Amino acid sequence: MRIKRRYVLVYMSGVDNRDEFEKRLFATVNRLSPLFAIKANLRTIKELYMGAKDGILGVISVNNEYKYEAIFILSLIGKFYKSNLLTLKSSGSLKSIKLEETRHGTSTK
Repeated sequence: MRIKRRYVLVYMSGVDNRDEFEKRLFATVNRLSPLFAIKANLRTIKELYMGAKDGILGVISVNNEYKYEAIFILSLIGKFYKSNLLTLKSSGSLKSIKLEETRHGTSTK
């Protein structure tokens, strides 16, 4: 049986490039729950990110059963870095995330 994925559109302030976005994301997860990234198969979608005003708008992918735990862990990013993480959209389909991303004034390219 196929494992369902959930895609979350997130905005992280205080970050100016994609590598820093990904580094802060995984550093926070590994500090709070060391094996969570492996267990939940947490990853960033490298093709879908956009520099926004004072931050980065990106998409993360997580197993469906760990969706709420991932959002909670990532919301604690301000404890370690001077940045905030804002969940803009949580969806089951990547197509709907792309539509939401274009509504926020960004491009998927």
